[in-house]
Amino acid sequence: MSDPATLTPLRPVVFEIILILSERPAHGYGIMKTLRERPAGRWVLGPGTLYRTLNEMRTLGIIEEAAPESDSEPARRRLYRLTGFGRKVGAAETRRMESLVAQARSASLLEGH
Repeated sequence: MSDPATLTPLRPVVFEIILILSERPAHGYGIMKTLRERPAGRWVLGPGTLYRTLNEMRTLGIIEEAAPESDSEPARRRLYRLTGFGRKVGAAETRRMESLVAQARSASLLEGH
C-alpha cells in the first residue's frame, strides 16, 4: 500500500464512511441510514452514489468485504469493514484537519478564540 497521507484530502463523504466503519462493520443500507442520522444530517446519498464510493474505497484498500456477523444475516447484503490501511488513512485525514483547525484558530477565524 502507499503512504496513507497521499490519499488526503478525502472527500467528506469518504471520511464520514471511515468514521462509521471505524465503529463496526456495516452494510450499505446501514451506512446510508447512519449518514442520515449523523448530527450534520446533510448526507442523503442515493444507492448508486454510495456503492460507487464504497467500490472506490475498496479498490484503494480502505475497506473490504467482511463475513456476515451471524448466520441470520442475509447473504445478499454485503458487509463492509475498515482495513488497517483504511484506519491509517482516517488518521492521516484527521491530522490534516487538526492542522487546518489550528491554523484557523491562529487566524482568529473561530468565535471565542
